[in-house]
Amino acid sequence: MYICYIDESGGFEAPNSGPRTPLMVFAGLIVRASAINDVTVDFLSLKRRFYPGQAARHLDYVLAEVKGSELRRAVRSGSQRERRHALGVLDGVVRLIERHEIRLLGRVWVKEPTKALKPDATYTFAVQDIARHFDEFLGQQNSLGLVMCDGRDHRQDVRVAHSVFTQKHKSEGDALPRIIETPVFGKSDNHVGLQLADLVASALLFPIAARVYCADAGSGLHTAPEFDAIRSRYARRLRARRHTYRDATGRMRGGIVVSDPSGRRSSWHLLQAADSELQGSGQQDT
Repeated sequence: MYICYIDESGGFEAPNSGPRTPLMVFAGLIVRASAINDVTVDFLSLKRRFYPGQAARHLDYVLAEVKGSELRRAVRSGSQRERRHALGVLDGVVRLIERHEIRLLGRVWVKEPTKALKPDATYTFAVQDIARHFDEFLGQQNSLGLVMCDGRDHRQDVRVAHSVFTQKHKSEGDALPRIIETPVFGKSDNHVGLQLADLVASALLFPIAARVYCADAGSGLHTAPEFDAIRSRYARRLRARRHTYRDATGRMRGGIVVSDPSGRRSSWHLLQAADSELQGSGQQDT
């Protein structure tokens, strides 16, 4: 059995208003159920190493959340010590993902300059899309699975769960037969999988996507050039952890899907090496 943990980063507002987030990112982490204990032990040890004294007891480190937005802030900090500390945490996160063979799915919406995203439609579509690719993964593994999302408010959670419920119980048959229930919602304080999903969405995919798709819109808190260090350090390694597959028509599916209506740059660009590395090597990943 597998669990797919889902969290998001960004906002739904137009990028020229409010906090001006230029994109919205959803990350789904597929974790083998039998590995959850080992993943938890390793992640608590990582937090204890980089944040000593944050909890009285080892297991209480699950309550001492490390937010991806805080790591983003540290990476763009003028303090070399803060940058080194943040990258050390992210090094440990990526190594953990690799060690436990965690697979990645996701959606990225690059916003048009004056257009907001529709919160309910965007969130439900993202969860449905990740669930569809997760179900295909389960078929490859001849296994079953469950989707767990980071809880928001009750009304929003009900709408998301119902959108998947309708896929599972429609009259034509179950569209997601290997996912055993409609999505459940947890508090990230209690679930290491949700904390990891936050770090992948907010501290890895968000800054990489912001530099790849939004850097030409001008520098700012969300598109800081310091984020190039995250891209060059982790993009290829995250690319290797995606779950991708070909559908019946031969089209590639899954992975981290990007919608970029203004720039029309494809998902292919997201987790490529930085441009300077590509030029230096004389080739591009495929």
